[in-house]
Amino acid sequence: MAFRANCMVLLLSTLPIGGCGTVANLARSGPEGGKNPFGGVKQDVGCIKQAETGDLGSRTHPKSESEQHPQIARMLFCAVDLPFSFIGDLVTWPYTATYSYINQPIPTPPVILQAPPVIQATAADRPQTSP
Repeated sequence: MAFRANCMVLLLSTLPIGGCGTVANLARSGPEGGKNPFGGVKQDVGCIKQAETGDLGSRTHPKSESEQHPQIARMLFCAVDLPFSFIGDLVTWPYTATYSYINQPIPTPPVILQAPPVIQATAADRPQTSP
């Protein structure tokens, strides 16, 4: 019992070292589902791309000149975190793959609209009228 508790404490204490992207992937839940397989690597790559373009997120005011330059420190942090996120994603892959498989949305069957059948009357079916 004590061995299991020690192993669990050791595992939980090393989780933040496993990559911030992986931790954010496992902690995040939202309408898109969260907990995606290799979501930590995807998050780190997205962070690098955002830092490269100087995008700080959703802002309504125009960017100043200093904000338009690439954010080197943020890019370096995400680049250093990328291998750790890969290892963390590799270790947590069975959990995230199972989670995303179980929680995938139920597909709705397509609705096929059919036009009502057209009945054409022939000359024999029409009533005869005299002028």
